[in-house]
Amino acid sequence: MIQENLACSSLLSAVFPTLRRLWSKITLRPSWAGLTLVLIFGLGVLFRVYGLGDRDLWTDEAWVALAALQDTPAAALAAGESPPPLYLLTVWALAKAFGGSEAVLRSLSLFFGLGTLFLFWPLARRLTPLPAALLGLAMVAFSPITVYFAKELKQYSGDAFFAVLIFFLVERLRLRESGGGWAALVLAGILGLGFSHALVFTLPVALAALWFGLPAPRRFRAALLGGVWAASFAVYFLLFFRGQVDPKLLAYWAQDFPDFSGTGAFLWWLAAAFHRYFNYFFDYPGVYWGLPLAAAGILALLWRGGGRVLVYWLGPLLVTLAAAALHRYPFMGHYNGNRLMLFSAPVLYLVAAVGLVAILGWLWEKRQRVPALVLTGLLLLVINPVGLIEENLDPAHNREEIEPLVDHLKDRLQPRDWIYVYHFTVAPFKYYFQSPGERICWGKSCVETKLEVPADRGKQPQRLWLIASHFPSLEEMRKFSRELLGPQWREAACLSRTSAALFCFERQETQLAKKTAPPAEPPGFGPPTPPGDRAYR
Repeated sequence: MIQENLACSSLLSAVFPTLRRLWSKITLRPSWAGLTLVLIFGLGVLFRVYGLGDRDLWTDEAWVALAALQDTPAAALAAGESPPPLYLLTVWALAKAFGGSEAVLRSLSLFFGLGTLFLFWPLARRLTPLPAALLGLAMVAFSPITVYFAKELKQYSGDAFFAVLIFFLVERLRLRESGGGWAALVLAGILGLGFSHALVFTLPVALAALWFGLPAPRRFRAALLGGVWAASFAVYFLLFFRGQVDPKLLAYWAQDFPDFSGTGAFLWWLAAAFHRYFNYFFDYPGVYWGLPLAAAGILALLWRGGGRVLVYWLGPLLVTLAAAALHRYPFMGHYNGNRLMLFSAPVLYLVAAVGLVAILGWLWEKRQRVPALVLTGLLLLVINPVGLIEENLDPAHNREEIEPLVDHLKDRLQPRDWIYVYHFTVAPFKYYFQSPGERICWGKSCVETKLEVPADRGKQPQRLWLIASHFPSLEEMRKFSRELLGPQWREAACLSRTSAALFCFERQETQLAKKTAPPAEPPGFGPPTPPGDRAYR
């Protein structure tokens, strides 16, 4: 059999020289790198697609959903409070074409999440060796942060996508300058500013990389590109961004602006910001392993001449810090505020991957095999692969199961009943209830007190439903309801789901109400996100 195969190969080689050269390049042995790449991409896509429409819309998502379900683009833009204009208009168009289900509304974020995954690989290969690029890709693919925001109806996955896209186009242009490469950068910047507010922090760094990376005669094109991007941003600002500057948001993020009262105060504030940053993107307490890996990556990149990776990571952070100093953008904010820094996550993971590869490579070269294996085992123990898979398939972050409570309320609502909708529940309630009636009291704040329920034809209502989501705890909601309704209302029933609750209150007789204990002190005003939110606080 072997001789027959050799004879056949010789005949083919003699008759078809071109086929011989092609045959010599074919190997049936799979590459470990190729198999790893297929596995990472396969799991990364699965995590992002799986359960796209299963989770109920939470408060912030529902705000965007209600805007996207308006009749006209102008109405959608008017109803939208913070989403970038092109993001909101694209979601509006998707809803018009395919309906307003959760999966359809989140599909644009899914597209950006998948795009980030597939663009990151060629960018990482241009900037780092193969092992670091593969490990960085795995971090991006499996990070619960990047997976979650690829399945959330918000623009943050677009922030990461356009940052990676711009840096990829810059690297391609540095390698091979062409008219098409410049045109792609122009278009990506103009469109990206309409999809991502945070792109304004990436574009100056991209221009700097081009300016110092191209020969002096070619820098005029980089200056022209910067002018086009600046003009585009000015148009977006005048038409859209200027109206989105909300004084309430500025006050909300006040603690995330730099403290310039002194050098020590600023350094303390900055250290706390980076502490939150690493805990967020590497999972709490990620500062104890994410920060050392990033530090090792910085040293390795400086030693081996990989400074552009550091520019692509630290450059946008410095621009963001400058914006925070001007009180225009939070810097590594509290209460899940690091989601606004998602544009920096892909390159952060690449820096950490470089650091881990450098540490393990150094240990291996020094024949410290046991410490290398122990370090690998400890990292796997901290990461908890089983828990990671469960979280990526079924994210617990911002899970507020309000739809079954709305359905329960619809089934049991009587004609004379009233409904009170908690302040942070107004948007989700409107999305799932679909046709709110007249007997609804819309919550005005999360510390509202002394609700006055209108009488109907001189008769006081005998039953009131209170529906809530996005609250600190069930006990806090009970305290809130006592202060809101007073002693004349008695809790008759409570149905709770994850971060959501439906209370039924019945009016008591006057004499009974007088014997009721005085209401408890009102709950303090805390963060809108429940403090038990384990991986994203």
